[in-house]
Amino acid sequence: MKTIKYLIFTAFISTLTIACNDLDLEPKGILAENLLFKSEVGVQQYFARVYNTLPIEDFNYYQGEGYKKEGNAWEGQKNSPSSVCLEGNGRGENMDAGYYWPYGEIRYINTFLTEFPKYKENYTESDYEALMSEGYFIRAFYYFGLVKRFGGVPLIDTPQDPKAAPDTLKVARSTEYDTYKFIYNDLKYAMNHGSTDKKRTTRGTAYAAAALMSRVMLYAASSANYGWTVGTTGPAVNAGLMIIPQEHAEEFYQYAYDACKFLHDAGFKLHLAGDGETAFVETMVNDTEEDIFMKRFGNVTTLEAGGNRNTGLFHGWDAMVLPLGTGLSSSVGCALQGCWESAKLFQMPAIADEDGKPIRFNDPSELWDTDEMEGRARATFFFSGMTEPVSGEKMDFRAGIFKTYGSHTQADGCPYGGSNDFTNENRVIGGDNDMLNGIRVNGRYGMVTNHGDEGWNYMGIGVRKYVGTTTGRGKELHQSSTNWKVFRYGEVLCNWAEAAYELGQLRGDESLKQEAVAHINELHARAGARPYVYKADAQNVNEMNAEQYPYSYNVDENLQYIRDERVRELCFENQHYWDLRRWRVYHDLFQSTIAHCLSCYYVLDEDKYIFLPDEPSFNSYRRTFYSSQYYKQIGDDEINKNDLLIRNDGF
Repeated sequence: MKTIKYLIFTAFISTLTIACNDLDLEPKGILAENLLFKSEVGVQQYFARVYNTLPIEDFNYYQGEGYKKEGNAWEGQKNSPSSVCLEGNGRGENMDAGYYWPYGEIRYINTFLTEFPKYKENYTESDYEALMSEGYFIRAFYYFGLVKRFGGVPLIDTPQDPKAAPDTLKVARSTEYDTYKFIYNDLKYAMNHGSTDKKRTTRGTAYAAAALMSRVMLYAASSANYGWTVGTTGPAVNAGLMIIPQEHAEEFYQYAYDACKFLHDAGFKLHLAGDGETAFVETMVNDTEEDIFMKRFGNVTTLEAGGNRNTGLFHGWDAMVLPLGTGLSSSVGCALQGCWESAKLFQMPAIADEDGKPIRFNDPSELWDTDEMEGRARATFFFSGMTEPVSGEKMDFRAGIFKTYGSHTQADGCPYGGSNDFTNENRVIGGDNDMLNGIRVNGRYGMVTNHGDEGWNYMGIGVRKYVGTTTGRGKELHQSSTNWKVFRYGEVLCNWAEAAYELGQLRGDESLKQEAVAHINELHARAGARPYVYKADAQNVNEMNAEQYPYSYNVDENLQYIRDERVRELCFENQHYWDLRRWRVYHDLFQSTIAHCLSCYYVLDEDKYIFLPDEPSFNSYRRTFYSSQYYKQIGDDEINKNDLLIRNDGF
C-alpha cells in the first residue's frame, strides 16, 4: 500500500470535522462512507484527524494544560514536562497531568471500526486487515491517554446513537484492569494483522502497535506492582477503578516483555554511526533504522502555504532551547535548559573529590572532551565550551568568577538559598560585558544579571537533543522541522530491561535479571559508556541512602540503575514525568525540590576552572508532588452528564 503523509490531508479533514461537529452526529454518512471508505487514500484522509490529535507528549505538549494544537504552541518548551521532573529547568511548575476526555475522537474511530467491514470487498485481505489494525492502534492510543490519567474509564467500542434516550448513552467506568486489557486486545489484533512495512513510520503498523504495547503494559504492571504503596482507599479503589490488584503485575510485565521481543525478532536495532555522540545525534534528528513510529513536522511557512497553520504540526524547539546569538536562536532562546539532576546520571568525570572539594580543570573542555564522558551525554546536552556545529558558536556558559576558592568545599560555594559570607566576598557575577581585571565575568552565553530567564543560559547546561543539524535549521519560532520520535528501539530496550528485571524479581529468576542488564549494556555500547556490571548481591538503595531515595518500598541497586537508564536514554522525550508517576515515587522524591545548575566558574588566583551544582538565579521554585496527583479527578461536567461515573478517591 502506498504510504500517505497525513499532514497534507488536514485541511480536508478540518472541513469534514466541522460538518460533523455542527450536527453533533457520529462522523459517518455519505461523505465518510461512500467517498472515503472505498479506497485506502480515502481511509487515510479519514484517519488524518485522529492521527493529528493522538495523545503524544511532543515538542508542543504544555505541562498542566495538555495537548495544545493551536498556532502559537511555543509555550510548550517553556512549560515542558522535563521541567517538573528535573530532566531540565524552565518555567514549568504545574505537576498536574492536564485534563483529557477524548470521547469525540473515540467515537470517530469506532465509526470506522464498525462501518469499514462493509467495504471489505474493495481491498485485498492483507490491505483490509492492515487498515483495520491501524484503526485498533489509534483507538488503543486514545484509551491509553485516558487510563494513565484516570485509571478505569468507560469502555465504548461502537458509535453511540446521539438520538437515543439519554439514559441509554450512560456508560459506567470499567476497572483499571479491564481498561488495560481492552487496550491489550486492540494492540494484539494490530500486532497480528498490521502492516509489516518498516518504512511506514507515521502509520499504525504492527510494529507501532508492539511499541505502544511495550509502553502501555509497563504502566499497567506498575499500577499492579506499586499502586498499593501510596495507601489510597475509598469506593473507587474498592471497585477496582483505581489501582490494579497486585497479582496481575506479572501478567502485564510479560505482555510488555513479549512486545519488546516481537520487535527484536522483527529485526529492529539501534542506529550506529561512528562514535556514541554522532550515533545518538543522528538517531534523534534523522530518519534511521531505529525508528518505529514518529510524528512528522514542518515549518510554519510550509504549512501556511497549504492554509493550515493551526494543526500543531510545526514547532520552535531550536529557537526555544538554543541561546540568542549569531546562527543560534533569533527569538526567545534558552526557555528550557539542562540541570544537574539529570546530567549527573550520565557517565562523566567527577566534579568533586572524596572530600567534597571542587576538582580543578585547566579548561572547561576537560569535563566533556574526554572518554570519561559518554558520547550520549554530549549528544543530549551542550556543556560549557562545546561548539554548536551548525553555527560554529562556542557555547560559553560560564557563570562567573571566584576571586579565590582555596580549600573550600562545593557546598561552601553553592549554599542553600544561593549565597553566604564566602560567596558574597569572593563570587563575582555580572551583566553584559562586565569585566574583572580585564576578564569578562560571564561567558558569552552564560548567566547575566541584567536579563530575565530567556536568551541566556543560567543553568550551565544547554539542551542539544532534537536540535537540528542542517543549515536550514529553524532558528526562528515555528521554523523547526525535526520530527518527534514517538517510538524508537532505544525505548524498547529500556522497556525490555525493566520488564525482564521485574519478572525476574517476581519469579526469583536470576537469568531474567541478568538479561535485563544485557539490554542496558546494548544501549551503553551505542552510547560510548562503560558496561554496567550486574550485582548479584544488590542492596536496596532506599536502605543504603534514604535521603536520596526516600522510597516507601524497596528498590535494589540494579533496578534503580535500570530506571535511571531511562533518563539517560530518553531525556527530554517527555517520559520521565510519567515514569515517576507509574512507579509511585514522585511524591517521595519531590517535596519542595529544586533544580541545580552545573555552573562553571573561573578561579582567578589559580587560573583554573571549577564546576558547582549551585541553585539557579532564575526559575528556582521548589516542586512538590502530592500523592493525590497520581490520578486525575473526573470533571464535574462529565459527572453531571453521567451519574454512573464514580469519582476517584484521594482528593
